[in-house]
Amino acid sequence: MRICLIADATSIHTLRWAEYFVNQGDEVHIVTYEPPKNELEGVKFHIIRSIFNNLYLDFFPRHLRMYLLIHKMKPDILHAHFISKFGFHAAFLGYRPLIMSAWGGDILVVPYWSKLLWYLTGISLRRTDMVYGVSKDICEKIVTNFRVSSSRVKLVPFGVDTKLFHPAAEKNIVGSNDLVVFSNRTFLEIYNIETLVNSIPLVVEKNPNIKFVIKGTGPLEDSLKSLVLELGVSQYVTFIGWVEYKEMAGLLHNCDIYVSTALSDGTPVSVLEAMACAKPCIVTDVGGVSEWIDDGLNGCLFTPRNPQELAQKILELAANSIKRDKFGKNALKVIEERGDWQRIMTDVRTQYKELVRGHEIH
Repeated sequence: MRICLIADATSIHTLRWAEYFVNQGDEVHIVTYEPPKNELEGVKFHIIRSIFNNLYLDFFPRHLRMYLLIHKMKPDILHAHFISKFGFHAAFLGYRPLIMSAWGGDILVVPYWSKLLWYLTGISLRRTDMVYGVSKDICEKIVTNFRVSSSRVKLVPFGVDTKLFHPAAEKNIVGSNDLVVFSNRTFLEIYNIETLVNSIPLVVEKNPNIKFVIKGTGPLEDSLKSLVLELGVSQYVTFIGWVEYKEMAGLLHNCDIYVSTALSDGTPVSVLEAMACAKPCIVTDVGGVSEWIDDGLNGCLFTPRNPQELAQKILELAANSIKRDKFGKNALKVIEERGDWQRIMTDVRTQYKELVRGHEIH
């Protein structure tokens, strides 16, 4: 198949998607705004660069170039990832068969910014042959809020590469008396890392043998580091910047508890990766998270923006190695049952072929 993705080439989710189909022998093109940090062998990138250096003014010039490119390319499948940006282009290209993937914020956040964005989201979703949502919550909102037939909406979580993310025999760091709490969400407001930072003094006051490793980059990096200094907990915190994706498994292997403080989430791959490494997770009860974390069975859920509750959950797990082990093993089972990336993508490729055959018949 000749597959064209209109998507963010700087996102690991886009690159993983493209890589899967390249490995199946398909011809893969990515139409995008910005080039990837590293080229992906076998993928043809088409960079639609900015003219006016303004997202809104650049939309129509970019759209025209995409229109000419797609109709010349004639892919078997056109698939746009993230509705509120690339889906808006795909909806008005006049090309079928067309699939769109909703990742989270494009359904849960952006449409609420204005009536225009709500309208564009709805009309874009209704112009597809199929819509993929990364969580049941997102799928349900696509159907109910944007009047899309449930027969055209499918649950397709990002999933986990279980060959890369799996349990390790033992931790690989010095300091066996220290218990490590790990976070790796981006330093953006939506991921609310300050709640984790604000929980640290409450934790170490009662258990000074707990250390925090915070991996990430983003516009809030300086303010988060300043907050750590202000709270006087620098000796308990290690910040890690950007790392290669393949190194993430090692960081997870070296932690005891994984924490996510996001204010909104679809199916957070970072949480699923921690689960695949058999780590007990403490995660905000938002969006589609509860579809993966069953509170008290394979992890803990807590109220967003509540550092007191988070600190309590961390201390409870830190004091109970049996519960940590139980949660980790149960989390791994969930991934094995319905979160394996290869299994999910095998189904997607079958759906691609069915859409191509249906389009050829018509």
